[in-house]
Amino acid sequence: MPNRDVTILIFIYTFISCTLSASAEVWRDDFDVENPTAWRIVGNDSLWKISDGFLRAEVKREWEVGYELYEFTALPPPYRNFTVTINDFGGDKTRFGFCVGRRFPDTPEEDPFFYVFFPDEIRARRFDGKGSSHPFRIRLSREPRIRWETDVLTEMKLYFNSGHFALFADGEFRTTFQDANFDKIEILGFVMEGINIANEWVGEGWADSFTISGLNLTPEVKSTLTWGQLKTR
Repeated sequence: MPNRDVTILIFIYTFISCTLSASAEVWRDDFDVENPTAWRIVGNDSLWKISDGFLRAEVKREWEVGYELYEFTALPPPYRNFTVTINDFGGDKTRFGFCVGRRFPDTPEEDPFFYVFFPDEIRARRFDGKGSSHPFRIRLSREPRIRWETDVLTEMKLYFNSGHFALFADGEFRTTFQDANFDKIEILGFVMEGINIANEWVGEGWADSFTISGLNLTPEVKSTLTWGQLKTR
């Protein structure tokens, strides 16, 4: 029987191979200019801006911030097999992360369920992008309860394959987990988590670039994507 490390390596190799073989389609944003056809702000639009080649989320003292969402809209959901790569990713005095989420029609609450990938941990939350935040109440989350001492990453790479997650940080494997309820993803985006205590909370999060690859795109979606890219040039 192979030991645990070998088993993990075999799983990761198979997982990544299946994900990357799905398609060669790649979509990238270097955050050089505003791109309203590719991203949608849900919540406080004053929080987000493109500056000096970065996506930045800045919180000021007078703002009350819960969970604010910068949602990816360039390609239509659902997303079942993909790889997300984020470069120069982190924050100062903030909780800035990347989220994957979906809605469940049999759940009484309307807010979607999310896994949020922060530079230092993975957290399962339920929020609407307009300030409210709740933990999972009906479904059990499957993320590992691990924290890493990393507020800023040179690169975060997230692999998703129909409910399977594999996470790498700065070129090193971090963790894998599976959630059968997340056989597809309906929402992708950046999220700013904040708690305002006596109007003293202030900070900034940033990402230098975002790339999503491995998606299966229909001919209609490919033509729409090509046309959208031509219009932004």
